[in-house]
Amino acid sequence: MSIPRQLMEYLKQHGPSTIKELMAHLGLSETAVRHQLSGLEKSGWLAKEKRRLGKGRPATVYRLTQASEGLFPKRYPELLDAVLAEAEREGIIERLLEGVAESMASELRRKLAGLEGQAKLGALLEYMDYGEMLGTLEETPTGWELKAHNCLYYATGQRFEAVCNLPPRVITRATGLPAERPFCQRDGQRACHFLIQKR
Repeated sequence: MSIPRQLMEYLKQHGPSTIKELMAHLGLSETAVRHQLSGLEKSGWLAKEKRRLGKGRPATVYRLTQASEGLFPKRYPELLDAVLAEAEREGIIERLLEGVAESMASELRRKLAGLEGQAKLGALLEYMDYGEMLGTLEETPTGWELKAHNCLYYATGQRFEAVCNLPPRVITRATGLPAERPFCQRDGQRACHFLIQKR
């Protein structure tokens, strides 16, 4: 196991730690530990802060950031698939996703308040993107075309097509503009296409 991985797993198990604690666990010199910490901090996986650990001056401790959670295995897809499979068996998957769409759209409506047209859709793409969708927005004669080259729901959408209809529902409810999904990565396309009509 690499030194950076050992360091991060230690912080995950033990919480914010000092350089001395990390030196003892890793068996490295202070210079070597500082070098590892610097690299992980620049990558956004760690942050340092001052904490009082007893009497005397506060000590500098290093902790994992929220961004580092993505580096540790999660079982979200399995749980999501199980929930949706049960909803499908109970015949409530459409109603469930309608509620999800409204919840997501409600938050977006607040963020988009006061914006119109291209500015509103540009902001919508930014808020829906999460930095991972690789989305593009182009104006068309009848409205706009949003392309998502990395579908955030790809694996789940392969099993439950209703999930692929979630983005156009959210777009419509958040902007008040009709949206549809004519092409989808689920069908082998390079990107998911969403057509948004002008009023």
